[in-house]
Amino acid sequence: MGKKIVILEDDLDYREVLVKLLEGAGYEVFGGTTGFDIVTKVVEEKPDLILIDLMLPGIPGNKVVDAFQKQDVLSGVPVVILSSKDESEIAEAAKEVNAACWLKKPVDKEKLLEVVKEHIK
Repeated sequence: MGKKIVILEDDLDYREVLVKLLEGAGYEVFGGTTGFDIVTKVVEEKPDLILIDLMLPGIPGNKVVDAFQKQDVLSGVPVVILSSKDESEIAEAAKEVNAACWLKKPVDKEKLLEVVKEHIK
């Protein structure tokens, strides 16, 4: 069985592109649209990596990650922040939650695979 990745992305079409790309690379991928969706997936699936969008309905992605970290749910799980926001805003949000790295959307597919391979254990 492949390494597990959880994707939290509210744009269903974009999430599907990411899922297909990562599954094609041999990863087991689970997705969600809201922070509430992802809580269940993270607890149940115990992923090896989390890809999370900053701009989500209800609660921003960095706040979801912050909540996980406060509950020690993400112990040792690298987080990659995705966003179409200004790069300085993405970098600041990623720094606040000690994310492994961040990528600006639309994400270059080869760069995403490189980042995932680099951070997944």
